[in-house]
Amino acid sequence: MEEPVASIACKVISVHPSYDPYGNEYVCVEFGFEARKPPTVMSLPTNVPQEISFIVPLLSQIPKMVPHAKAYGKRLAVYFTPEEWDKLPRKYQFGDEVEIRVMKDGSLKVILV
Repeated sequence: MEEPVASIACKVISVHPSYDPYGNEYVCVEFGFEARKPPTVMSLPTNVPQEISFIVPLLSQIPKMVPHAKAYGKRLAVYFTPEEWDKLPRKYQFGDEVEIRVMKDGSLKVILV
């Protein structure tokens, strides 16, 4: 079996209807990853009273306690006609984990993991 030149671990992040400019319907399957927010960095000037410096570690924990909506980065979107979608033996579902393999000839393979 041919080895891929790149392998991308993803999840199905969206399955939704889509329409082209002529009104033709498609089923869009978007593959991506859960984006990670960089850590919040809080810095204080050196001349801050000591009482304030005790509060800073507590304040830096507040963003972690508040629930945030997940953000996703897209890696690949595939648009199926309704006929193609109906022919799939197993429909993609939100949260499915897949591996996208890029082959030497430029072809893509999407493999459920």
